Amino acid sequence: MYEELLKILKKEVKPALGCTAPVAIAFAAASARDAVGGIPERITVRMDKDTYKNTLAVGIPGTSLRGNEISAALGALAGDASAGMEVLKKITPDDEKKAADFLENTQVEICWEKKGVGLWIEAGVKTSAGTGKAILAKTHTNIVFLEVNGKTVIDTGENDTRGNAPDYSKDEIRKFTLSDLFDFSMGIDLEEIAFLSGGVEMNLRLAEAGLQDGIGAGFGRGFASLGGNGMVMRAKSLTAAASDARMAGYPLPAMCCATSGNVGITAMLPLFAMAEHTGSEKSEMLVRAVAFSCLLTILMKSHIGRLSALCACAIAAGIGVAGGASILLGGDKGCAERAIKNISGALTGVVCDGAKYGCALKLSSAAGLAVESAQFAEKGIVIPGGDGLVCDTGDETMAIIGRIAQEGMVTTSDVMAKIIIERENGRKKGV
Repeated sequence: MYEELLKILKKEVKPALGCTAPVAIAFAAASARDAVGGIPERITVRMDKDTYKNTLAVGIPGTSLRGNEISAALGALAGDASAGMEVLKKITPDDEKKAADFLENTQVEICWEKKGVGLWIEAGVKTSAGTGKAILAKTHTNIVFLEVNGKTVIDTGENDTRGNAPDYSKDEIRKFTLSDLFDFSMGIDLEEIAFLSGGVEMNLRLAEAGLQDGIGAGFGRGFASLGGNGMVMRAKSLTAAASDARMAGYPLPAMCCATSGNVGITAMLPLFAMAEHTGSEKSEMLVRAVAFSCLLTILMKSHIGRLSALCACAIAAGIGVAGGASILLGGDKGCAERAIKNISGALTGVVCDGAKYGCALKLSSAAGLAVESAQFAEKGIVIPGGDGLVCDTGDETMAIIGRIAQEGMVTTSDVMAKIIIERENGRKKGV
């Protein structure tokens, strides 16, 4: 069990430079270009509606631009596909200018016929050497189809544009329970998960950037100025500040969790704030709490889907932090389960309306409530099973929330995407 969970943790907790929606578009375009070689002449990209809406309002590190078209152009012209989620890390001002000039040869469409909720991106790049096509599905760098000059190179059978949402039920993480994840986090050799300390430091650097004047929307600085409950307010401030910087396109990577930078920020920084409050920010227990938080987050994202109408930062990372905070408070499995039930009953229903500056407030809300949920749990205060969506166990509660996301909110996702995209198109036309 330890080997399997450690493998999952190392696979799912990785750096990404920039918001992962535009990064995935750039990665698909760069992969298609690399497959065929040559100098790009034209790019065509089709994608699911949620990836499209998640790219509209976020900055791209290394540039002053934003949007689907520039993401595709940057990926095809200068992206480094071998860097995965850091595909745009070598972008220069000259690359930005070339990509902006190339936009006349860049076409981006929404694959509205795709049923269900789930990531799907098809990038076709015509170059001086021919045509390459790459399709990503389920996760942001998962190539399921690759074609060069009409010849199939990779085909996993997962590239149907009209298919339903990806099946996450067979994800490796789904074999494990809350109890398993707790036992692993408390029992694994500390050296095996020491890399998580680097993740905390990476996200902390983003938070420190976001606390500077003129970076992002300023929610992190706003929380810092409010005072009040020191530990909770610090958790909210750091989490919001890191999101401020990331959504603005600040050129520093985030340590992702389950292929989301904002989720990784939320899963880690509130726990750092708690440890900092007690002077234990370099402690073993912080690393173990972060491990538990990330594993719970990965499990919850498997339940709701990598792209979901539910805000993964709020509910998935919120559940993760509630569990991790329980460890920092000296709680046992029962305390962690109570904390998870508390935040599930309080925060389920927060929708994902795209990546943007306002995410900072959602992240901070989850951060503060997760810490408070654990504090209540440590005192034995808990939302009882049978209260709304809250079940008798944490595992049952997480599964129920997954059903809400996967079965109940598909129409919600469609309507949100249409409203946001139609409004954006209207703004471009000056309507």
